Amino acid sequence: MPAIALTDALLRSATPGSKPNELWDTKVSGLCLRLLPGGVKTWTFRYRPKDSISFKRLSLGRYPEVSLALARERAQEKRVEVAGGGDPQTTRKAKRAAERSALTFNALADEYLERYARAHKRSWANDALYLRAHVRPAWAKKPAGRITRADAAALLDRIAKSAPTSANRTQSILSRLFNWAIESGLLEANPLARMPKRAREHAKDRVLSSDEIRVLWRALDGESAVAASLRFLLLTGLRPGEVAGLEVGEVVDVENPARARLEIPASEIPASRMKGARPHVHPIAPMALALIRLQLDRAAGHAHVFPSEYDRGPVARHSLSQGLKRIIKGLPVDAIRPPYPTPHDFRRTVATGLAALGVPREDRLSVLAHAQDDVHGVHYDKYDRHWQVQDTRRPARDTRRQAQDIHRRVRDTAQETHRRAQGCSHSRSPAWLARSLHSQTDDSRWAR
Repeated sequence: MPAIALTDALLRSATPGSKPNELWDTKVSGLCLRLLPGGVKTWTFRYRPKDSISFKRLSLGRYPEVSLALARERAQEKRVEVAGGGDPQTTRKAKRAAERSALTFNALADEYLERYARAHKRSWANDALYLRAHVRPAWAKKPAGRITRADAAALLDRIAKSAPTSANRTQSILSRLFNWAIESGLLEANPLARMPKRAREHAKDRVLSSDEIRVLWRALDGESAVAASLRFLLLTGLRPGEVAGLEVGEVVDVENPARARLEIPASEIPASRMKGARPHVHPIAPMALALIRLQLDRAAGHAHVFPSEYDRGPVARHSLSQGLKRIIKGLPVDAIRPPYPTPHDFRRTVATGLAALGVPREDRLSVLAHAQDDVHGVHYDKYDRHWQVQDTRRPARDTRRQAQDIHRRVRDTAQETHRRAQGCSHSRSPAWLARSLHSQTDDSRWAR
């Protein structure tokens, strides 16, 4: 078709036929609008590079997204490039090939985990988890060298809206990753260099009241590994990750109540379960021991005390959080006050209870497997805690007594409900009983 002076009115009215058609522009030589049978209208620029006898075509975009004026502007720019000896099509292909072969963030993350994190960080699994959950979905195929400071800030701000702590952990991991890439000659710059923390973290202080413990203890009565592990958390104050991954071989002297304990050598403690390269010896009080024995029977043939229902491994750490959420959701609205507790809040509750009972700080730190980081603890007190199996058994017994007291109230409440259902007379009304239980289970109970 001969070239014509293209106009917007002409382009809007142009209809495709049964075969591809082309409209050539007279104002910019080589500019053409191709009309395909399906209705798609595409701008192309045809040119012949210097020292070539054949023509080439370069796509400039679709109409009407690319207007007539913009198409002419782009075509004119390519004409200037060709006049200078360039070949726009070859240049575009080379650029795309370079982008495809460039180091993507996914590839960089794999290199970081394999070559650096696994070898130098006990918490490398946490790095992999944060990258998989928060970063890879957004940056997977993005060339690592083209990630900007604005990209990083936008990603971290998005995470911070729902999880401020996770945003800051992710930022630390990314900063280390990019620094390692620079040190290894893979990148030239760190887009997070000297970037202030994007989220403000608030220290958590959620502690369960005795009434809440009583309600949750009863709700956790079941045979599932999640329910049993949450009860064990409430009895021991261990870290959720420690309990979730507890192996049968880590339970020692289970048949001897006076010596029953958890014992893990420092070299065998995964960072995902235990902070710091320290061994942890944790005595098992009778109530917790009874739970462990029952769970060992249920988990016969498994390597873990709390096995997963879906594979041969342990119950997942996040399953404890999700399970607790489901349990709380099924309770009466006012049974548990917001903010709703997490499995780690069980640990804080045990620590707070031990303090209220008068357990010395050194023993509380030992029970929680916290290091003493003051001058006395670091340089002088080498007794912490060579005999911790003996020393920490007393606070463990205190926790057991408290749990047994709560358990007794649960039993009494159930018996009272049963008697009233059978029409038995009783001097205490349900309301009185509720007030009585409340008066016995307020926070002052910790001090007894």
